Amino acid sequence: MGDDPTRRQVLKNAARGAALLGLTGSAGYLFTRSGRASSWLIDPERCINSRLGALGVEICQACASECVVALSAVRAVNDHARCGRCYICPAYYSVTSAVDQEGLPSEKLCPRDAIRREPIGEVDPYDPANNFYEYLIDEELCNGCGICVMACKEPAGLGSLRLEVRYDLCIDCNMCAIARACPEDAYLELPDGHAREPSTG
Repeated sequence: MGDDPTRRQVLKNAARGAALLGLTGSAGYLFTRSGRASSWLIDPERCINSRLGALGVEICQACASECVVALSAVRAVNDHARCGRCYICPAYYSVTSAVDQEGLPSEKLCPRDAIRREPIGEVDPYDPANNFYEYLIDEELCNGCGICVMACKEPAGLGSLRLEVRYDLCIDCNMCAIARACPEDAYLELPDGHAREPSTG
């Protein structure tokens, strides 16, 4: 009886490995929702990383660490209509790092360098701070860790960043590992006909 948990863990890992390898048959049936057009959605009002008022809490990285695919199907998305296009963005720069020669923080916040900062229009060489910048997510690098989303929350940011499931990357597991691990029940399954097109970040 003492080895029962070990046996269950081995079976669970074997099934997960089979799904990752794309095997067919019974293992594929366990992880593929046949004949059901549903999809997963992250509720930003529940997600601890994006929910307003949830300050001074640890960043939740379940979306990045619990997904069964090698690089999570979750990505950060920047809602450009809400973005302040700041010279120093707290979601792009590690604002507590040392200041460099240009007066900017010397380190970036994203551990995977998945955010690009591009000037909008021509930069005034005499006053580069008097300019706006666009912050774009590189989806090939982003793994949905949520660090930038947490940093973008008020009062430091404007809350323009959120986490979103990329349906073309999600393998639509019958029992989503992220949903089971989410401490805030923010990972929701949408019923048939309610799937949304992925946003552009």
